[in-house]
Amino acid sequence: MTTDKKDDVVRVAAGEMVTIELYKQALVDEGIEAHVLGEALEASFGTALARSVELWVHRSDAARAEQIIQSMDSEHGRQK
Repeated sequence: MTTDKKDDVVRVAAGEMVTIELYKQALVDEGIEAHVLGEALEASFGTALARSVELWVHRSDAARAEQIIQSMDSEHGRQK
């Protein structure tokens, strides 16, 4: 069995939709392909399901993506 590397993805963040979308845009601006999952849950259940919106990237981009997210959090005084 072979693993297709293009599908090797990891979650780098989870939270509210607005925050996750901001992270996604920052990653895309830096050339990192990112995908948001869980928008339908947020739309259906609102904030009843905490951290239901997730941001996923290719494993090879994960460390860089996490650095970008941490930098954004530091700039805006957010803590995980």
